[in-house]
Amino acid sequence: MNQLPPVPAIGLTLAQPKERVEQAIDQAIAKGRAMLQKPESREMMEQLKRQNWSWVLETSDVLRGCFSTESVTLYFASNVYFVPSLKNDEFERDLDEFPFIVGGRLDRLNGFRKMAAVIPEPPCGDYIGALMHPAIYHSTWRPFELGHYGQAVALSVKEVEDAVRLATSGNIKESGAELIRKAFDPEDGLLCSPENSALENEGISDLLAGFFKRYKGIPDSAPLSIQQAARVMSLASYIMYTLDGIHLAPAETEQPAEQPYEFEFLKE
Repeated sequence: MNQLPPVPAIGLTLAQPKERVEQAIDQAIAKGRAMLQKPESREMMEQLKRQNWSWVLETSDVLRGCFSTESVTLYFASNVYFVPSLKNDEFERDLDEFPFIVGGRLDRLNGFRKMAAVIPEPPCGDYIGALMHPAIYHSTWRPFELGHYGQAVALSVKEVEDAVRLATSGNIKESGAELIRKAFDPEDGLLCSPENSALENEGISDLLAGFFKRYKGIPDSAPLSIQQAARVMSLASYIMYTLDGIHLAPAETEQPAEQPYEFEFLKE
């Protein structure tokens, strides 16, 4: 439940600033293109094959440091599929197949290079995992990524409200700020934690009520900026973690009256 999937945008995030990633991929592409020369002897072909092996290992390490997921490295290093050569001589067969092997991986690198412009960059990865509450992340990240910032904010508000209703078992009919005031009522509020002081419970109530007064009712089409949406999502995540940390008093249950123990040997 608390595990976050990779951030969307083809399931990737950058582990380094975008400029460094682009520079590293460009260098790997240049090394790969240098191997596309046509060898004149078997010895040269064997040398190119060894270079290719070293290039794949080196580039895999580079990609592992550039992206926050291992899938990029695995995709780059996986076999390249092509129509095998039908020539009997091994050298001539290598002449036909080797350009496809290197070229296929170069195409993959070029794809990563183009996508680097739209893949989220740091701060991301572990930072987003620590900052974003899973419920907020799952419901809002996709519209946020697509630029639907009003929808992302509206979903954040709904997620917080649903969490409060779930915590109060749906016993409060009001919504928004009124829901919060009843949930944190000092006398009989269901979310007033006995472990918190009255001042702490009041502060949490003020925080949530202010959140709803400010953002509840914002339409999906609201013309919000990316900065505004991101800050609301961060605030919603903080509120969700605050709700998760509230420890309520256990419900009192009636204990059955103790019956006197009857010894078997006294029974008739």
